[in-house]
Amino acid sequence: MSTHSAFTSPGDRDYPVEERDLSEEQNEHLTTSLRAVRDNRSAPPALQDLARKMLGGRLEMKDVLDDPAGYRVLTDGLAGMRESWRSMSPQDRQALRTKVEEKAEEAAADGVGAAYRPR
Repeated sequence: MSTHSAFTSPGDRDYPVEERDLSEEQNEHLTTSLRAVRDNRSAPPALQDLARKMLGGRLEMKDVLDDPAGYRVLTDGLAGMRESWRSMSPQDRQALRTKVEEKAEEAAADGVGAAYRPR
């Protein structure tokens, strides 16, 4: 473990979330998705905070889904992101898909999430 990761702030982990009911690939994908939400300036602040808590190991997915407030943050935040996706042109969607695939290939070359491929 590098000295940097020993001093990261909560929500800045260098290893995947470990949800017991998910496979390793699913946990890697969840971690990548949570980091993307955390770093997305257009994501609602409550959703970013939820991502930080999950990445920091302070909250598990089951806790989010069992708590009405957590569930509301998750669904409200995703609804806004879904609307953003729907409002994109087909060309912009394809450009984003290409970018995600390129990042996945780079990660696989580095040995991170090598088995996962975005849909």
